[in-house]
Amino acid sequence: MSYVHPRSRQSFFSGSSIHKEKKKWGEEHWIVNKEYCGKKLLLKKNHHCSLHTHKEKDEVFYIQKGRVLLELGKERRQLTPGDFVHISAKTPHRFTGIEDSEIFEFSTTHREDDSFRTEYSGHVEQQRYDRQAALIRSFKKCSVLVVGDVMLDTYLSGSVNRISPEAPIPVLHFKEKMSFPGGAANAARNIAALGAKVTLIGLRGKDAPGAELDALLKRDKVRTRLLTDPQRFTTQKQRVVAGSSHQIVRLDFEEQSSPSPAQSRALLRSIERELPKHDVLLLSDYAKGVFSPTTLRACIALARRKKKPVILDPKPFDSSYVASARGVTLITPNRREALLLSGKANASSLQSGKMLARALKSDVLLTLGAEGMLLVPPRGAPKSFPALVREVSDVSGAGDTVVAVLSIILGLKGSLLDAVDLSNRAAGIVVGKAGTATLTDAELLEVL
Repeated sequence: MSYVHPRSRQSFFSGSSIHKEKKKWGEEHWIVNKEYCGKKLLLKKNHHCSLHTHKEKDEVFYIQKGRVLLELGKERRQLTPGDFVHISAKTPHRFTGIEDSEIFEFSTTHREDDSFRTEYSGHVEQQRYDRQAALIRSFKKCSVLVVGDVMLDTYLSGSVNRISPEAPIPVLHFKEKMSFPGGAANAARNIAALGAKVTLIGLRGKDAPGAELDALLKRDKVRTRLLTDPQRFTTQKQRVVAGSSHQIVRLDFEEQSSPSPAQSRALLRSIERELPKHDVLLLSDYAKGVFSPTTLRACIALARRKKKPVILDPKPFDSSYVASARGVTLITPNRREALLLSGKANASSLQSGKMLARALKSDVLLTLGAEGMLLVPPRGAPKSFPALVREVSDVSGAGDTVVAVLSIILGLKGSLLDAVDLSNRAAGIVVGKAGTATLTDAELLEVL
C-alpha cells in the first residue's frame, strides 16, 4: 500500500515503489522517488562508478553485501558488509567493486545538476574488457575440429546411512544416475555450450555406453563423426557419490590399446575431410588409444599443411612423447605431465615449462590447479595467471573447459594472452559446479 498526503508536492514512481536503472557499473534501484535519493546500488565486480563530486549534497552509504574499494579524495579505503561512510559535499569520491556488492545510499535531496564528474563509470580495465567482450560475442563465428579419446562420465548418487556387515565399507542407498560426455567429448560439449560450432572425431564401441554418448552429444549440439569399432568397448568412468559431492569410489572401464591400422587410416581420412571446414584443430589425448605416435604426428602435420592452429592437451607416459608433439601451436600439460615431458622428475614447473617450450619450439601453458596457470613461450618471459576460483565443488573436466576456450579464441585469431586469461576465468566458473560441467558465453562475459 502507498499513501501520499494531499498537500504533498513530490512526484512518486507510479505502479511500483522501486525504479530500476541499468548502469555501466551495474544497477541503481531507486526507492519511492529520485528527489529523496534513497537507493540501492548493485555494483559489479571489477566495475566502478564515476569519480564525482556534489556541490551541495551530503551522502551516507551502507555496505550491505560484498567488498568495495572507496576512493575519497586522495584516500583509499576497503569497505565490507556492515560498514558505513558519510561523504560531505565537495568531496571527490568513487566506489569500485572488489566483489559483486550491494550498497544503500541516502541523502536528503538529489539533483542531476548538483553532480560534477571528472572520470566516467565502467570497467576498471575498460580496454581489456571491450576487446575480450568482442571476442566472446564472436564465438559463434568460430568452428573447431576436436579429435581425441571420447568417454562417458557417469555419476551414481545416493545417501550413506550405515556400514556394510559384510566388510568395513559404506552402503549407498541409490537415488539417481546421471551421465555426461567426457574426455574429448566434454571438450567438444564445452565448445558448443560457448556458442561455437564443433565437430568431434573419435572412436567408440558398439555398445550401450557408446549409444548413450552419441545421444548426449546430439542433445548438446555437437556434430559427431565417431567411428564405431565392434572390437572395442566405449571408455566409461563411473563415480559413486554420497550426498551432494562426496565421491566414494570410481570405476574405470577403458580400452587403452591402439586401434587397428584400418581404423587409424579411417580416422585420418575423416580428419583430412573435416579440417578444411574448421578454423582450428584441438587434439584431446586421454591415452585411451586414439593417438599412437604416428597418428599424433600425422594430425599435427595435416594442420600445419592447412595452416590451422593446433592445440594439444597431452597425456604422456614419458619424455618420448615430445618427438610426436613437435609442430603444435600450443600444448597444455598439467604439472605432472610437464615433468614427464621434460624428463626431469625434480624440476620446478617453470623449469619443466622452459625445457618443453625449447624442445617443441612452441608455447606451453601449464595448468597448476590452485596456483593458476603459467604461460611459457619458446622465447621471452613467462607469464603467470593466478587462479580465479570462488569455491571449488568439482574439478572434473576443468581442463576440457580451458582447452575449449583456448581453441575458440585462437581459431578467431585472438591473442594468446587473451586466450589464456579467458580460459583461466572460465576454469574458475566450472570448478564451482558439480560434475562434468560447462559454461556459456554469457557466464564468461559476467566474469570479465
